[in-house]
Amino acid sequence: MKNLFRVLMLAVCFVTFSCLGAFAVEAEDVKVTSDKMTYSADGQTVIFSDNVFVKHPQADLWADQVTVFLQSNGETTNAPATPGVNPGKVREIIAEGNVRIKMDQDRSGSCQKAVYNLEQELLTMTGSPELSEGKNTISGTVIKFWIKENRSEVLGSQDRPVEAIFSSPEKEAKQ
Repeated sequence: MKNLFRVLMLAVCFVTFSCLGAFAVEAEDVKVTSDKMTYSADGQTVIFSDNVFVKHPQADLWADQVTVFLQSNGETTNAPATPGVNPGKVREIIAEGNVRIKMDQDRSGSCQKAVYNLEQELLTMTGSPELSEGKNTISGTVIKFWIKENRSEVLGSQDRPVEAIFSSPEKEAKQ
């Protein structure tokens, strides 16, 4: 039970940070609520489903479902295998269905699916992805964000071209 709690807390931290596009060195409290949570030792997955809400000091995340994929930690011992949790490492996180992120400073994002690959440090948003900061917005078919490089790419299509709206600062009132 203690290992499961650790796995869940680790997974939740990675979910929150991946959606925000920023990793913190220090551990911060994260609260996840959902109607259901399922852990599969065979598939090495933790699934939060129905009304998922992730509360983090830096952002809030909503989704219909969040799936955390784990990979074995690769440790081998002579001890017999024990049933239960083998936490390993988080390798990929997928948030699906009505994904919304709200951050400080009037920053937010939305999409139908957000996939974060930890090895590549790549966040990919699909399904009408849109990011905004104040009145500035950008949308397209796919938004990719390489976290380590702080680089992004927005791809469009015939049906949904890249659209960016940049608002200029309001003129200061003359005195």
